[in-house]
Amino acid sequence: EDTAAQRPKPDPQTGHFAHELSASLPHQFRNSESQKGNAKPLSPLRLGPRLDPEGGGGAGAASASRRSPARQFAAGQGRGGGGMAAVAGQLRELGDKLGSELPAEAEALAKLLEQAAECLHGIEQSPGSSVMEAIQPCLTAVVRKELLKHQDQDVKVLLATCFCEITRITAPEAPYSDDVLRTIFRLIVGTFGGLADVNSHYFSRRVAILETVARYRACVVMLDLECNDLITDMFRTFLEIVSENHETNVVKSMQTIMALIIEESEVIHQSLLHVLLSALGRKKTGISLSARKLARGVIEQSAGKLEPYIKKFLTSSLAGANSSANGHIDHHEVIFDVYQCAPRVLKVVVPYITGELLADEVEMRSKSVELLGELFSLPGVPVLESFKSLFIEFLKRLTDRVVEIRLSVTEHLKKCLISNHSRPEAPEIIKALCDRLLDYEENVRKQVVAAVCDVACHEFGAVPIETIKLVAERVRDKSLPVKCYTMERLADIYKLYCLKGSDSSTNSDNFEWIPGKILRCIYDKDFRPESIESVLCASLFPPEFPTKERVKHWVIAATHFDKVEMKALEQILLQKQRLQQEMLKYMSLRQTSQVCDS
Repeated sequence: EDTAAQRPKPDPQTGHFAHELSASLPHQFRNSESQKGNAKPLSPLRLGPRLDPEGGGGAGAASASRRSPARQFAAGQGRGGGGMAAVAGQLRELGDKLGSELPAEAEALAKLLEQAAECLHGIEQSPGSSVMEAIQPCLTAVVRKELLKHQDQDVKVLLATCFCEITRITAPEAPYSDDVLRTIFRLIVGTFGGLADVNSHYFSRRVAILETVARYRACVVMLDLECNDLITDMFRTFLEIVSENHETNVVKSMQTIMALIIEESEVIHQSLLHVLLSALGRKKTGISLSARKLARGVIEQSAGKLEPYIKKFLTSSLAGANSSANGHIDHHEVIFDVYQCAPRVLKVVVPYITGELLADEVEMRSKSVELLGELFSLPGVPVLESFKSLFIEFLKRLTDRVVEIRLSVTEHLKKCLISNHSRPEAPEIIKALCDRLLDYEENVRKQVVAAVCDVACHEFGAVPIETIKLVAERVRDKSLPVKCYTMERLADIYKLYCLKGSDSSTNSDNFEWIPGKILRCIYDKDFRPESIESVLCASLFPPEFPTKERVKHWVIAATHFDKVEMKALEQILLQKQRLQQEMLKYMSLRQTSQVCDS
């Protein structure tokens, strides 16, 4: 099978190609420019046989259900024998009409081209010389300048459909000269823009053209024709128009064409690479999610060919070189997407990102922390072996001198555990978080409490009990907001435990210490007794929790109280008792007063 490196060069005298491709690559079809006009080629290139094993390929074969009655007739009667001869006769007549004065009305011209496309679909590949002679007037007529430069969109689509069928029929021979082929490909690529409107009149025909170009690898001819700008425009068009409204076959055909171009290219031009990388990034404005998925799919499919080019782009961007050329592409966003579709490409960037994490500039460190935090918290995506050192350095940013960076790292580590609490790095993450429970900044301590408790509530049992008990010590924090927040989050965990009380795997000894821990706060001068009572009454149990179940949990919790906690409970109960007695006295006096007044 031919590779890109083995593709023959143009003949030094004619400037054209004269090689024969293998059967697996039926796409190079050109003839010498020395021929005059658009007559039958003199020195055609060889094409491989058609690839469609079903025998139903071509621009009109996207869906049999979409064929018109005339097309069904052409398809049914034109596959051999007298039927093909009849269709060839119709094509001779249509060729004569298209070769003479064209209809002034675009609608009439479109009707002729539609008939031609339907008849061409009824001709088998590489028919006999008599059939080729009969259809030659049609093949010659459709490349008239008046047709190739026609501005009506319907005419352009139908003309492109005819060219796709002609390409199939004449393979392995080249149908036209190089200049004509370039014009044809500009016409075909121009029809792809109409795929944006799935409700357009000729949308199904545009899809058929797209599928044909992908199936027969016709797009690769553009490389030998050196249509580099046109290829770049085609990539840009696909990424601009692809959307969630497109069916899978449409997106797959786009990806196939783009991947074929990349794989068969001897060199990936910078403009083409930039178009592809420009579609990457979560925060990129003007780029749809579908375009981002398409770009990632192409990169994943062609990772081997793109690897050196992406490496060069990223290293130059991270090193600050060519900043003007790469200015509209955020290399951090490229790394984020490539990490998910072609991770091996990124091994080269590890030293650069490490340097950013250690940089003096706060903004640079902050951006690197944001990038790595998002990467490491991706669901179902493990930390790459080559990124292990970066992960360790990322954890060290918990001690960064800038509070905002410490807060950012804490938040991202929480997301890491929520995305996968059983990941190999989980113990290391939890330990690093617990070390910041004594951070000198109260907002960091509060954020750590929030992170650990959020993980504990998201996946019951994800956080070791000893870690929760360590977090619970923040009810004795020097900061009142941290104390109050810790108490509220302990109540949340206990509430979740109560809801899961029927789960036999839950050990009551693991969580029944929480009410006692909250009761101890009554001796803290920063708390008012009524605030503690409010938490115990309103926050400790789910609102719908039955009274019987509440009593049951209180009885179990009381068995875990030490003397201090029991005394605190007694103090609260005595206060409630005194309040009840005072209220009874008030009601008695009020009743006595009412009797006296009467």
